[in-house]
This record gives sequence, C-alpha cells and structure tokens, in this order.
Amino acid sequence: MGEDITFQSGDLKLSGLFHKPDGLKDGEKRPAVIIMHGFGGHKDGPAQQWSSAQLPEWGYVCMRFDFRGCGTSAGPRGVVIPAEEIADCRAAIDYMVERPEVDADRILLLGTSYGAVISICTAAVDARATAVIAQGGWGDSDRFFHELHHTPEAWDKFSAMVEDGRAKIAAGEDAPRAHRFDIVPIPEPLRANIDARSNFDFSVKTAIETYDFCPQDHVGKVAPRPLMIVHAASDVVVRPSGSIDLFNHAGENSELYIMSGVDHFMFGENDPRVINLVKDWLGRFFPAS
Repeated sequence: MGEDITFQSGDLKLSGLFHKPDGLKDGEKRPAVIIMHGFGGHKDGPAQQWSSAQLPEWGYVCMRFDFRGCGTSAGPRGVVIPAEEIADCRAAIDYMVERPEVDADRILLLGTSYGAVISICTAAVDARATAVIAQGGWGDSDRFFHELHHTPEAWDKFSAMVEDGRAKIAAGEDAPRAHRFDIVPIPEPLRANIDARSNFDFSVKTAIETYDFCPQDHVGKVAPRPLMIVHAASDVVVRPSGSIDLFNHAGENSELYIMSGVDHFMFGENDPRVINLVKDWLGRFFPAS
C-alpha cells in the first residue's frame, strides 16, 4: 500500500503515498520517481497504482500524490491551473529530496495525460528533475481542444463557454462551472477509468487556463535530460498528434513511441509491451543501480 505522507505546496497540504523496494537497507539511497495523475483525477487511478507497484520491483523508490483540489489533497475542487500544478510538482520534489531513501541527484517525473504535460513543464523550470516519462500528453492546446471538440457544433459550444468565462472573470465575477466532459470529452467505453473520486464539476477557468497554456513551448528546455514520450495510436481522448507536437519541439535525448492496441489509459492496462518498453527505457536512461 505504501506509506501515507503529506507535504506542503504553498499554504496547501497535499497527500501522497511513498513506496520503496522490499529489502531496502537503512541508509541506502535509490533513484526516485514522482508519479502524477491526469485531469481532475487522483493518486489511486489505475495508471498510478500500476506505476507505484511496478517501479519498486525494478529497484526504484517512488511517490504518487494528489494535486491540489484532487483526491484527499487540500484546495478548491475543480480548479485545474497548469502553473499551480507545476508548483505542486516542484513541492513534491522538495519533499522527495529530503527523504533518506532518495538519491536527490536522480529524480524522474512520470505523468499521464494532464500529468504528462505537467511533468514536462516542471522539468523545464526545475533542474532537479533528471529525466521525464510523459504518456498521453499534448503540445499545442489550441489543436488539442479543436481535436477534442471536432465538430463545428461542439467547437461553437466550447468556444462560447470559454468566452463567457473570460467575460465574467474580466467583470470581476466568478467563472461559471462546467461538467468535466464539456471540457475534456471521454467516450462512454473509456469512462470506467474515471471513478467517483475524480472531479466532475469544474470552474470554466480550468478550460481557459489550459487553452492558454502551450506545453510545446517548454518541452525543448528538458534537453539534454532524457525524455520518453509515449502515446496510444488510437487515443481518442488526446490524439497522437499531441505527443508528435511535443516530440517535434523536444531536444536531444528525446524518444517518441506510438503504440497500437492500447488506449489513453495504457499505463493502467498491464500490457506486457508497455511494461517492457518502459523497463527497457529506464534501463538505458535511468537505471536503478
């Protein structure tokens, strides 16, 4: 299950779980992985549980945590702001470098979906992150939202929601609220991956801030540190073009993998091809010993 932990991000207390390999000796330090969930999710999602179970078997210590306003962390619900989640990730690094089990010079950020772009953009501004794995992220937010709301009617509805929110904020009012699927639609067959602990009611400020944020403008700053970008070829939540955009703007030591037979939630599907791919990449760029 891991060790229940908390740490501060500004004035907010965030919750997490710390995991370590069996047989780790007192005083022994290992490379560490910080695991981040996606849009309005939580640390106990399928991908986060898989990562935190698998990584210690390979010799790593790791920590999964809830971003502010998610899971059991403090903060307003349904307000997902990229800059604030980057601050949370940096606070997680602050926590990890003080753990006696952690080799503070070897910290990898691993994020899925929204967490993928947060992992990249945190590494872009924090040199303590020495490697990144980003699964299911995107580079150009305008393209990302256009592909999500791909019919003229859907785009008109999304655009009207965003512009109404901008107008209300400019007038000093609170932004309206919206259902998560009005911001990031998820096809019915995939909704089982989003449980009742996830956030479903969001401030439209979330859509505005995410639309105005462009991860591909930051990804080049990760280099020359290793960056693994992974995407499902048939992803209908974040299209593969998202990771291709990231890779096209990335620097040296970046690798892109597009995989068939998996979906947006591939890190929670226990697919042996995914497991072996990640294990091999870690062995080459971020070995446990």
